Amino acid sequence: MTLQLPNKLILSILILTGTLLGCANSSSPPNYDLDTYTLGRSSVFTQRELINEQLKDPAEMNTEVRDTLLNSYCDLIAQGAIYVSRDNQPQQCQSLSQIRNLSGSDSLSATENDSLSNKQRRCAYKYHICIKTCPLRTDDCQPCIDRAKRCLSE
Repeated sequence: MTLQLPNKLILSILILTGTLLGCANSSSPPNYDLDTYTLGRSSVFTQRELINEQLKDPAEMNTEVRDTLLNSYCDLIAQGAIYVSRDNQPQQCQSLSQIRNLSGSDSLSATENDSLSNKQRRCAYKYHICIKTCPLRTDDCQPCIDRAKRCLSE
């Protein structure tokens, strides 16, 4: 009976080590899917802020903020949270739409060849999560735009 205990212990250690090494080497692509509530809140805020940017005097318009909001808007289109016909999509949205169509999936999992679009999606994901936690009727969501702007410029 004492001989079986070390064998079981060694076998358990080998199985645990193999499992941990297998998980550590797993290179599954990041998943940027979000729940409907988060995407809905982000859609409302993003569209409102894009309209506000468009209504500003051209001298007052901040192109970095507009580009950041457009990145989120394009991600919302790609995730299916906002429907916009292809003819009416902003030019910036074409790359994300093409990636979605090529993958044949509604999920926006990153591929290894898409480091730029992966970065855009990662930044949009963080932006959507941030917007979920701020009150939409105030300017308290401005830090979310600032963080997304920094994320995109990194």
